[in-house]
Amino acid sequence: MRIFILFLFAFFANIQLCSAQQKIPTYDYSECDFQVIGHRGYSDIYPENTLLSIEEAFKRGVKYCEIDVNITSDDVYVLYHDQPTMFRASSGQGYVVSSTYNELLELDFGNWKGSQFKNTKIATLEDALILAEKYDAYLYLDTKKTDHELMCKVLEKSKVAPKRMLPSISSIEEAQEFKSYCPNSSFIYFGGMPENIDDDSWYQEMVALGAVIFETYYTFALDDTNVEFKTFLKKVHENNAKVWVFTSNNIEEIKKLKDAGVDGVESDIATSALKSICEGMELDTEPIKATTGNWNFEKGNLFSTGVGSQFRPLNYNKEYSHQSLEFGTTSSFNIKPINGNEAPVAKIPAFDSNNGLFIFTNFTSGIEANLHYNYSLFMDIYIPKESINKFISLYQTNPDNENDAELFIDTGGIGISNEYHNPLKSETWYRLGIVVTENAIKKYINGKYIGKNEISGGRWSVYNVFAGGQDQGFLLFSDNDNETSEFYVNAIQLRNYAMDAKEVAVLGKPKATGIPIGNSGIYNVNADCVISSPIVNWDKKEIYMRFPNNTDLFQIKVDFDIPYGAKSSIESGALLDLNSTNGDYKTIKVTSEDGTSERIWTIIPILGSI
Repeated sequence: MRIFILFLFAFFANIQLCSAQQKIPTYDYSECDFQVIGHRGYSDIYPENTLLSIEEAFKRGVKYCEIDVNITSDDVYVLYHDQPTMFRASSGQGYVVSSTYNELLELDFGNWKGSQFKNTKIATLEDALILAEKYDAYLYLDTKKTDHELMCKVLEKSKVAPKRMLPSISSIEEAQEFKSYCPNSSFIYFGGMPENIDDDSWYQEMVALGAVIFETYYTFALDDTNVEFKTFLKKVHENNAKVWVFTSNNIEEIKKLKDAGVDGVESDIATSALKSICEGMELDTEPIKATTGNWNFEKGNLFSTGVGSQFRPLNYNKEYSHQSLEFGTTSSFNIKPINGNEAPVAKIPAFDSNNGLFIFTNFTSGIEANLHYNYSLFMDIYIPKESINKFISLYQTNPDNENDAELFIDTGGIGISNEYHNPLKSETWYRLGIVVTENAIKKYINGKYIGKNEISGGRWSVYNVFAGGQDQGFLLFSDNDNETSEFYVNAIQLRNYAMDAKEVAVLGKPKATGIPIGNSGIYNVNADCVISSPIVNWDKKEIYMRFPNNTDLFQIKVDFDIPYGAKSSIESGALLDLNSTNGDYKTIKVTSEDGTSERIWTIIPILGSI
């Protein structure tokens, strides 16, 4: 009888284990004839160009990550995209190329993406290569500053296989130089179409030098009438090389690119795209609705609170008279408190045309590569008596402040083009809501709708992360002909979607604590005894944890991070019973600070190695 009972126990345990295994994606796409390259790693969810972002992509079956590399003043290859300064994706304000590696180690390269990534350090190329070797994966280097000798020394020092590193090369001459230092390495050609698209010798020489992939812009492949691209594609394939394109975050578009004959595409949502393309899964891959920037000036500077890049002065590197914000509190400025409570405040000057605050959007792009039409901007403001009958510019989508602002406060209220709604009183705190779509700017005060301005064309769209450099956003409080005035701000918030009236109403009136954030999610998950780092499946809201076969799952300590202000149904560090009966797995509910976003994550334990 005892043997029979043990047999039944083992049998049902095996059923439970198999059931769990069936739910877990294999993340093995080795049989798939199409590559989706992780653009800056898994940059939709994790801070771009960090070891975390790269590893999270590799864990999910992505075999190639595109990363941006630059060189410090003391000749260390590090990962960073923007040129020339570091305002957007770090806590720094200087230049990578004029900073030492140790100076960069003092900066934070994760907090801008969310406080759950606070204290993320800058990654070196050497560390990234070692990580790629661990996952039998590859790095495609977008070189912001090129030193092939130094690059190849890094490769040699890392002791990884030469195939792990694939730098971008733009000419035969550059390829020859690279091969003189890295004779056993391959590369990716990235330099536009050849001067003579039909010149077979050009393709042959590139491949002979080590070009295994030729990359170009994705719109070429989507254009059925582009005979030049079709010839390029044919010639590359005849020489046994591949063609990649950059960059798309739309699954239907990626499917069209595959149908057009290309072999791979860069994407911020590479893991989801692979599931869709290689497994035929139907996924909702619309950009995750999120608060991408939040500021309440409690630190007395231009850094964000909870999520978001720091604000950048409009002309950070030009010789103009610089107008700075003043920081203090409602009492130090001798203005009214917010609902009877003292609050941190920034005094906004009457910016001239050479000044303003640049706000980085940090939107993951959708179907439009460079423009974003749906977003929401909130700010808690206070207008002093001396500014009540003057124009106050609210925001300006032209990054160089070269035209009229997009929305103003005037005597008639909030609006533009002689269409204003809801006059504002002086010495009163208001929470302004600005919700932009392709056709209208909807305006709210204290959570209530007050009117809209009809719009058309691309003027009110804003730049996202594909724009490059320092223009990945828009301006606050700037106007090209100085229609600006002094006023006070307690909080500012940006979201990457057009909120509906019910969502806006939740935010309500100004509060001394600022504007609640709308982000939920779970990050940096770990547990006692796991064999490998857990995988968070954002598509199915599941967390996969792999344990040794003999693990007792009764009391497992589970740690995780959640976004700023969010709440979870189970505290991080709690001891959980992960034993499941009939697929009844432990769940963790994460709710955003404002209550508008809620995600329920299911923990699925799996016993045994892969």
